[in-house]
Amino acid sequence: MRRILIIFLISCSLTAGAQSTLSFRSLNEVFVYADAHSVTFKNATQQVLMNKYQTLAAKLDRWKLKGDANLTSTDNTKLGVTFIPAEIFGGPAGTYRQVTFGQQYVTSANFAPQIDILNPFSMAQVRTARASEQVTNATNLLNKKSLYESVAGAYYNILSYQWQIKVTKNSLDNADTLTAIMVNKQQEGIARQQDVNNAKANQLSIQDKLQQLEVNLEEQYSSLKLLCDMDPDTPITIEETADQGNFDASLTATGYLTQLQSEWQLKYQEADLRANKRWFLPTVTLFSSLGWQQNTNNHPFDGSRWINSSYVGVKVAIPILPDVGKVAAVRYDRINVAVAKNNFEHAARQDSVNNQQLQLEYQKAFKSARLAGEIAALKEDSYYKNLNIYKEGILSATDLFTAFNDWLNNSLNAVSQQANSDYAKSKIMINNIVK
Repeated sequence: MRRILIIFLISCSLTAGAQSTLSFRSLNEVFVYADAHSVTFKNATQQVLMNKYQTLAAKLDRWKLKGDANLTSTDNTKLGVTFIPAEIFGGPAGTYRQVTFGQQYVTSANFAPQIDILNPFSMAQVRTARASEQVTNATNLLNKKSLYESVAGAYYNILSYQWQIKVTKNSLDNADTLTAIMVNKQQEGIARQQDVNNAKANQLSIQDKLQQLEVNLEEQYSSLKLLCDMDPDTPITIEETADQGNFDASLTATGYLTQLQSEWQLKYQEADLRANKRWFLPTVTLFSSLGWQQNTNNHPFDGSRWINSSYVGVKVAIPILPDVGKVAAVRYDRINVAVAKNNFEHAARQDSVNNQQLQLEYQKAFKSARLAGEIAALKEDSYYKNLNIYKEGILSATDLFTAFNDWLNNSLNAVSQQANSDYAKSKIMINNIVK
């Protein structure tokens, strides 16, 4: 029973360890993880929410609804004294009597609501807030595209180093075999000691290349974790085989995010100009007041009667003298609109050029990867043919080492170019899907 319990605990710990490892089989899976965990996207969500609140506030603010309530209680500790002719109270003529007027305790409550029936400036601010919201959305999309491209860059760098490590390990095995051949020939008195030394030096050089590639791979894993806000201690694996495939001539770049952002920036500046140009228009306000007052000489809130009063009115406010700040704002806005129009026209051309460049980069990278693969295959064939010739004693060891290193370098270049081709293709897909 104890043995079963130990086995169960070990299996649970292994399962927990396996669950902590993040595995990705495609770039899209990494994008899904980044969407859910990246701080960039979390902050973008908060920015969108904040802009929605600002738009809602602008809609409510166009009415300028206000309503202040006041409650005051006054203790007139010393009331005013007035002298009145005494004959009014039956006293002798020519004399005066001291009389105190007023109530010692006065309590009043007042509520004064008001609302703007017509406020052209505040009403125009609603359109400005909506345009600002769309500018933020377009900016967030550009940030998302930039992050996706960085993630894709780290992803394909990882694949590139993985494929290069695989090639290097295979070459290291071949180098071991080549060293063994040199040692055997040296023992037979056919090869020189220098050939054995060169073979061993070649082994060490490949080992150094391998450890450098492994370090570079870990650095790219760290970069990917940072971009996607993964736990630095969480191990991740990426499994995707190198597949050259066929050139996708139908894949065209159709991105327009720069133009979209510039378009909404132009609309925002136009809306701001439209709002500021309404500073001289009249504002119509409906105001009212509801009041209650209690007067007593006993104490506040003693049950005495409350006297009610109320009024309602309309106020029209018309600016007569010009507001220098508003006039200057209109001038500034006109300049900003002109600049935004120029930027919008430039953004349209920029998106068109960027789309063409992405397609050319993909075309160039794919052709380079295909040619590099063909060259690597030829170098591999040449090496094995040279190896056979060397075994027959026709080829020198130096030429054999040259053929071996050519094969290794071109094989590394082939997988590197393949990763670069896949990255160029992914940039077009990112350019098209982030909209």
